[in-house]
Amino acid sequence: MSIANADVEKMERFLSHLSRFDKLLEDEFRGMLGDWRDLGGVWRDEKYHQLGKDLTEAARGIERYLGTADDHEAHLAQLIRRLEEYLRA
Repeated sequence: MSIANADVEKMERFLSHLSRFDKLLEDEFRGMLGDWRDLGGVWRDEKYHQLGKDLTEAARGIERYLGTADDHEAHLAQLIRRLEEYLRA
């Protein structure tokens, strides 16, 4: 039983970390993209445009991940609840 309790604690810690990470990733990436766009008025060389292409490519992956993040978090939360119910029985 102590192994299962430790697993619940690990799962809860991971879920908390995952939730914070997802929020931070979304906020920081969107903020950074906005800052990059704002620089377009003063930074106009090829490296600026290449960075834009790279950020656009990265954004597709990040958006795809963030689009599924809530489902992953909800699934893990449900597993934790089910395991806790099992341990109480």
